[in-house]
Amino acid sequence: MSGERRLRKRRFGIVPAMVLAALCVAAVDFILFANRVASATHDEGARADGIVALTGGSGIRIAAGVELVAEGRGQRLLISGVNPDVTRQELINLAGGSEEVWACCVDIGYMAESTKGNAEETAAWAYERDYERLIIVTSDYHMPRSLIVLQKTMPDMELIPWPVRTVNDPSSIWTDPNSFRGVLTEWLKWRVTTLE
Repeated sequence: MSGERRLRKRRFGIVPAMVLAALCVAAVDFILFANRVASATHDEGARADGIVALTGGSGIRIAAGVELVAEGRGQRLLISGVNPDVTRQELINLAGGSEEVWACCVDIGYMAESTKGNAEETAAWAYERDYERLIIVTSDYHMPRSLIVLQKTMPDMELIPWPVRTVNDPSSIWTDPNSFRGVLTEWLKWRVTTLE
């Protein structure tokens, strides 16, 4: 075998090894991400000027936000990213909570269509009210990326995470294909966001 052939063969052996190493690193990163978000908790004593619930998937996020504002943990609740076709009454039916709380303390944002849109909608709402601290309610697996995007939009705002468990359960990625897909997709988005 000529030297050139051996060198070519060695190069072709390096490329698959590098691809395999990159895939292993990515797999470990994904598993660490899933474990971290599966064990995410919130500060039971958390209080802020306002509360923001980012919509998506189910009414669990909204219900948690309504409960927090009803407990007096913030002055008002913004539900960010609501579909314009959804009415206030449909949200009440979905998330529950008293009519009084909805009437006095809940604002509905219809502009956001993405996490970046949530951040812009939240910033406008919070700065208009001179808020300095916000409790952010979203799915546990969505929280890391949400905090990055929100903090970039509002660098002077204190953000307090309130992760909730929703339909995609990061602790069930090995037994539930839907959770695996949902958490994997969010991990990819989070990883891209961290590199921007």
